[in-house]
Amino acid sequence: MTQEQSTTFMALADDLIPAHDSMPAFSQVCTFDETLAALDFRTDLKEGFSRALATDLQEGATAYLDRIVQKDPEAFEAISSVAVCTYYMNPKVRELIGYPGQESVSYDSKATQGYLTDGSLARVIARGPIYKPTPELAD
Repeated sequence: MTQEQSTTFMALADDLIPAHDSMPAFSQVCTFDETLAALDFRTDLKEGFSRALATDLQEGATAYLDRIVQKDPEAFEAISSVAVCTYYMNPKVRELIGYPGQESVSYDSKATQGYLTDGSLARVIARGPIYKPTPELAD
């Protein structure tokens, strides 16, 4: 990717994710390299992502995004998905929203789980089983 594409993406990402209250704008916490790393996990978005960056933004980021959401929804989906994923995986953002990430919670697999004894399943048990055959397997 070129420096021009990096600049374009950062402008679009800041328009999608501006600073608000205690939350920073995209470019305040994320880099284009982090974005490319996220894009490597979603290779299905690379083509749309590249199309979305094929602009000089003369019309402005907001107007451009408004236009591509109508004219090229796949490109808009790619650019917005990658921006959101990159942003919310950033350690500072995760800290600000109170998300520690996945945690390994240990439990005794042989013990009776609370949801079996606390009444959570009472309505389901009272209703009884519901079975609907798969249409192509019926008969």
